[in-house]
Amino acid sequence: MRSLIEYNINRLDTISDLMLGVYAVEKTRRNLLTGMAVCASGAANVGYTAGLSAPLGVGGKRDSEKARTSSQAITKEDLTIEHDLAFPFQHFEKSFSDRLPLIENYMRSAGLSEEYYCKGEAISQLESKVAALFGKPSAMWCPTGTLAQSIAIRIHGDRTERNILQMHPTSHLVLHEEDGYKHAHGFEPSIGGEWREPLKAESIDKSAACMIIEMPQRHSGGILPTWEELEALKSRSHALGVPLHMDGARIWSCRSFYNQRSFAEIADGFSSVYVSFYKDIGAFGGAALVGDKDFIETARVWRSRLGGVVSEHWPVVCDTLRLIDNKLVEIDGLVKMTRSYAAFVDQTSQYSVSPNPPQSNFFHVLLPVPAHVAEAAQIEAAKETGVWFTNVFWNYESESTCAMEVKFSETTAAMPRELLENAFSKFFAHI
Repeated sequence: MRSLIEYNINRLDTISDLMLGVYAVEKTRRNLLTGMAVCASGAANVGYTAGLSAPLGVGGKRDSEKARTSSQAITKEDLTIEHDLAFPFQHFEKSFSDRLPLIENYMRSAGLSEEYYCKGEAISQLESKVAALFGKPSAMWCPTGTLAQSIAIRIHGDRTERNILQMHPTSHLVLHEEDGYKHAHGFEPSIGGEWREPLKAESIDKSAACMIIEMPQRHSGGILPTWEELEALKSRSHALGVPLHMDGARIWSCRSFYNQRSFAEIADGFSSVYVSFYKDIGAFGGAALVGDKDFIETARVWRSRLGGVVSEHWPVVCDTLRLIDNKLVEIDGLVKMTRSYAAFVDQTSQYSVSPNPPQSNFFHVLLPVPAHVAEAAQIEAAKETGVWFTNVFWNYESESTCAMEVKFSETTAAMPRELLENAFSKFFAHI
């Protein structure tokens, strides 16, 4: 196989063209299908339309996105950040120049070559691998998770002939997708559950086309239903004829909470599962939708209808294939480290860890201050330590409080423990 770099330089005339096949991979993180309702990103809320006042956490910019005030001249870009723990979540290979030779070497060793329009050996291998991991007959690769979940809910709606979508108030579909489920697919929301608790079996709406269970719930600090609660959800949903769909964007770090049960055991009883490949796996982007054979065959039709058949998928797919096995081996160690640092925060600060102990490889620190105060404290601490924790302090729950998300990846693991503990202490001292 020709060198990826040489191949592209000879083939394409401009850097813009060069990125058509490779730079597009990075754009999957920023919603490759920008401009489509199903792939829109940003704050959104159920039942609110333009021109109406929205409750806290849904309309307009967050406090944490208003950090550029006249009295705050210093920003993250002005600082020397040696350890950036914020999104995009941290992996050693950050740039194209780092990754292209590694993808090339992997493709050569695996006997893979360039592929087009979501067909080929590499994408088939990845789909088969993910289907087997989750104990389902079939899987389909998607450029974005937003598209994958949009397709899933559409199929469940068509199958059940219902237009009610049941979600937790922290669901990504509620908070970050511009009400795409409503505007693109005609669903109405059924919202249930408490912010920092998982959905329960007794809350299942029997009129729903499907119930979305996020595992773990990001905006709840990574909380998960207990195994008994999960089994109860599966049993009751089956009895009521309500399909369960798993938003498994961060499912990769959940096995230790379930006593190392397999992904297939965890997913058993779900009609469909979505997983992300850039969260925890660390690939350039991409996602997969997993389900029965008929479900995935229908999903392929909807992927085409919604513009998700990209011209050159191979860089991101091959990046995922070369990373996934090793990342899944490493993830339990990161969960263990997450719990260790959460215990440090709990023992040495006055602030609450949520959940405590963590159930995946991230947690929230609940701060009794507005987001702008936490942002200012982070800037001061970063000046002293060179550590940057997060790009956003979530203040969905109250204007006077915020949640700091702390996520652990391989770059966090490589930091000296005393440096990270000192960064925590300096940050808390400035609150």
